[in-house]
Parts: sequence; C-alpha cells; structure tokens
Amino acid sequence: MKSRLLCRKQSIKPADQAKWWKIINSISEYVSQKDVEIATQIVRQRILSMAAGRRVAYSWSGGKDSLVIADICQSVGITKCQCILTDVEYPAWEAFMKLNAPPGCEMINIGFDLRYLQEHEEMIFPKGKEMQKWHKMVQQNNFISYMKRENLDIVILGHRIIDGNICGAGGVRKSSHGGILYSPIFDWSHELLFAYLFYNNIELPFIYKWKDGFFQGTHYWPSRIANSVEEGYRDVYEIDPSIVIKASKILPSAKRFLEDRK
Repeated sequence: MKSRLLCRKQSIKPADQAKWWKIINSISEYVSQKDVEIATQIVRQRILSMAAGRRVAYSWSGGKDSLVIADICQSVGITKCQCILTDVEYPAWEAFMKLNAPPGCEMINIGFDLRYLQEHEEMIFPKGKEMQKWHKMVQQNNFISYMKRENLDIVILGHRIIDGNICGAGGVRKSSHGGILYSPIFDWSHELLFAYLFYNNIELPFIYKWKDGFFQGTHYWPSRIANSVEEGYRDVYEIDPSIVIKASKILPSAKRFLEDRK
C-alpha cells in the first residue's frame, strides 16, 4: 500500500473534496486487494478475540465507516445492531438509512426536534463545547444506553483515529458502567477504508457528494459545521430548502435567514 495521501478529516479544506474523489475513483492504484484482505483478516480476528464469550452488537449510521463495520461484523456472525435517528435528520438521508439498514437493525429515535432547538438555539450550527455536546447527547450517551438496555458487554463502532475520533488504546474504551466501546478499525487509513468498499462492491452513500461531504460526514442538519448560523442555513437550504422552510415556522434564526434571502 502506498503512503497515506488523504489527510485527517478535521484538516480537509473545501478544495480537497475533488482530490478525495480523484483518489477514491482510482483507489486500486493506491491499495491492492491483497492489502485489504490482510487488513480485513486482522480486524476479523480482533473482533472474534474481543467478542469471545461476550454479548456483542454494533452501531450503524449509514456512513462509510459503519458500512465497513457492518460488513465485517456480519462476516463473523455478529448481526445485532442499532441505528440512531433524531427528529432533525435530512429527509433524504433518513430515508436512505431506513432503506439500507442491515437486516434486523433496530432504528432508535431519540428526538431532539425543532422545539428542542427553539429552547436551545446555541445548538444550531454550534462550535466548540456545544458541538461536543451534540456528539455526547446523540452518540456517546446512546451507545451506553443501548449497551445497558440490551444487556451488552460490547458495542462495536466504526471509529478511526484519522477521522478525529477518540478510540482508546487498541480501539478499546471502557465505559463507566463496565461495558466496552470497541473500534476494531481504529488504525485504518482513509485509503484502506475506501479500498475495502471498492473491492467489496459497497457504494459510497450520496451524502459524501454534498458540499464538503467528506469534511461534514454523516450528521443531522443542525450539527452541520459552519462558520456562522447564516452559512449553516445557506448550506442546508442548498441541500433541501424544505428543511429551512419547515424550521422557519418555529425557529427565529431560520425565519430571519429566509427573510434576508428575499
């Protein structure tokens, strides 16, 4: 496998989107099928060793990493999974998740609707601590609650270091209640991940073709990363105007954005 060419997710610039697609579309020139087979076998063994004698499931989001995790987990007989939904998903993306979720995947809606945003406007296109709060409320807290509710020992995640995720030593993070959040592909490069999808005939979802797709990743629309609230609404409006129009009935910031467009 050639040296890494694709940068850390948080370092992506708007102009890099085209570069990423160029490499993805010719990924066989950078990563061989043999490289993928070797890396995949290592991950299978990691999962089997970690899961032995334990109750295990995985979390699926429809994104590039969870597509790989789902495929590998199913290959070793792990089929129990969850998909977290909020009330502020992009309609097209929510439809994609419901249509393409792995067989038997439990769709869990955790709320956070427009009324919530009305009471917490700081959570609309937030930065810093508020952005971290989104991740904790929607992801981390629900990984743990899923583990408790289903009496699981381990929840497998598609988190990777180069994507900016905290994965723990060897991909292992122990929760306060004793369970484990396990990221078996924690050390995979972007190139290796895209090559896995290519050689296994798994298509990248359309969300990555949206503006700044690889930088934004899978997300619910209020958590889109933007330099300002106005920029956030502009990006969302370009993706799906109906989202902002609906939000304007309840959110003053959305109403102001539409008024300023006139």
